[in-house]
Amino acid sequence: MKLDLLNMILDITNTQAADSNIPIGAPVTPSVKKIGDRGFSYTERHRGRWFKPPYDLEEIQIAQDTDSYLFRAIQKKVNRILVAGWEFVGKNPTTVEYIKNRLAEIQLVSGKPFNLLVAETAQDLIRYSNCMWVKTRNKKASSGSVRNYAGTDKELEPVAGYFILPFETLLFKTKANGEIKKVMQKTPTGETKEFSPYDVIHFYKDKKAGFPIGTPEVAPAIEDIALLRRIEENVEELIDSNLYPLFHYQVGSDLMPERYSPEGEKETDIVRRTVEYMPAGGIYISDHRHKITAIGSEGRALRIESYLDYFKKRVFAGLGISSVDMGEGDTANRATAQTLSKGAILDVEALQFYMKLFIENFVFSELLLEGNFGLSVFEPDNRVEIKFGVVDKEENAKLENQTIQLWLNKLITENEARKRLGEKPIEEEDRDETYFKLYEEPLALIKGLGMPAADDALADSPASSITPEGVRRQTAQKEKELASKQAAGRPNNSSSTGGQRSSASRSRPSNQHGTRSGPKLTQDLVINDNLLIDSSYIENSYMEGFKSVNNTLPEGNLPDELENLKIVYGKRLEELVALSRKRIYSLKGSVKLDTILNSLQWRLDELNDEFTKKSYKLGISVVKLDL
Repeated sequence: MKLDLLNMILDITNTQAADSNIPIGAPVTPSVKKIGDRGFSYTERHRGRWFKPPYDLEEIQIAQDTDSYLFRAIQKKVNRILVAGWEFVGKNPTTVEYIKNRLAEIQLVSGKPFNLLVAETAQDLIRYSNCMWVKTRNKKASSGSVRNYAGTDKELEPVAGYFILPFETLLFKTKANGEIKKVMQKTPTGETKEFSPYDVIHFYKDKKAGFPIGTPEVAPAIEDIALLRRIEENVEELIDSNLYPLFHYQVGSDLMPERYSPEGEKETDIVRRTVEYMPAGGIYISDHRHKITAIGSEGRALRIESYLDYFKKRVFAGLGISSVDMGEGDTANRATAQTLSKGAILDVEALQFYMKLFIENFVFSELLLEGNFGLSVFEPDNRVEIKFGVVDKEENAKLENQTIQLWLNKLITENEARKRLGEKPIEEEDRDETYFKLYEEPLALIKGLGMPAADDALADSPASSITPEGVRRQTAQKEKELASKQAAGRPNNSSSTGGQRSSASRSRPSNQHGTRSGPKLTQDLVINDNLLIDSSYIENSYMEGFKSVNNTLPEGNLPDELENLKIVYGKRLEELVALSRKRIYSLKGSVKLDTILNSLQWRLDELNDEFTKKSYKLGISVVKLDL
């Protein structure tokens, strides 16, 4: 936000604050002129009296302590926030470092870790949709400075600690528009304590217009939980009544009614007395008039499974979780499980948003004001944010990969890509620490080693071990080798050298086992049974080529050097013919004629090149040998 816009909403009580050149950290105390809602709220009927929230928060607390579904649902959402983690970020390292130091100081003085404070806040927001922080102010226990409160002359000591008030014990006194004027804590023993608005921070979500607090999100599920528990109690009674069968002991019938003993005692009384004193494993023996029948549900009882399943689903829906979150996977596969858990993940991400909103605006801003940063705390570059971690890591990985693909395909800019990834724009001084600068660029320069630009860049790069002295020694060595070649009369033709290397590579292939004396032929073999190759046609080909060379040479008056060449190269041709005789394959297979000819052509090419060069020097033109 621009400074001129701030001047429209801030009542500057310190004349130094009006100077736009005021340095960061100067003792400036801005006073915010607050405005209120002009309408009436539902709390107007209390007319300034203390009242309890319109929701039964004690019942929610009791339900959390007694119902396992509610307890686990709350705990799982809190655990997701804790596992995701958070960090403090900002563009100005001075303000970020100040917030970290103040929170560390508050943790030490209050004995309450900030991480635990955030976890307890998340728990209250999940079960109550409300949470109340109370501030402990003490200038002797804080490094912050004293400041004025909201355009008044009232001085506020710096915050030394934050604590959470049990929200179910709070009473409120509000203005006609619903703004909280005072907060009072009343314990079950009747003790009370009042807190001013500037000493508390009210976190809330799902707050309806006209209501002083947010609507608890678990409140609608309390009745469903109670109904499910009543049904389960009925099921328990049903099990108790049908677990053991009821025995019907019948004495007599219409044709043969029960009899009386001589003492006048009924037969049923005698049987009852006998059964009562009978041991559990006893056997009763009677005549045909006595009949014992076991009576049970016998499949006629009410099918309760569907009712239990329906009301349990209602409870899960009211708590914002799925059966998979509660460990009831059944036949759900991975994709189904992720879909069912998506609702709970979205609730946790929304909860992170609410916590971020209140912590940044009502905690960090006040701490920065106490640090004498003045109006600069409202500048975007000086703000400090709390960045919560990712809850749905798999979904986030997909989005990150999509962003990377858009960047690689040149559809978005670098800053846009980093913004989508949740990172700030990269600074120019940070580019030296990127993967490209540390590894890719030095590797590319090493491949181009020998070029002046590459040598100089490597020598100056902190990621390279090549020094300027090494580059100078390398340049001197190359100049020395070049001068040596020129003195020997050898041309320094890089293209010719490259062609020779390529020809040699094809003629004498190399691998990790060494260099072959000729091309590999086994891969061209066509396997047959007991076939022996005769190489006489190879010898005839060499001899025909030798004759053609001899016929092209001038007869008579030849220089002695050329005659010597004829003798030398003639002997070499004979050596080639002798070599071809050795190329008789005793393998169980055959080799195509073209394959053998091509395999020996490289030797003939070398012979031709040498013979032709020396012939040209003598002024004689000859044709090349060919198979």
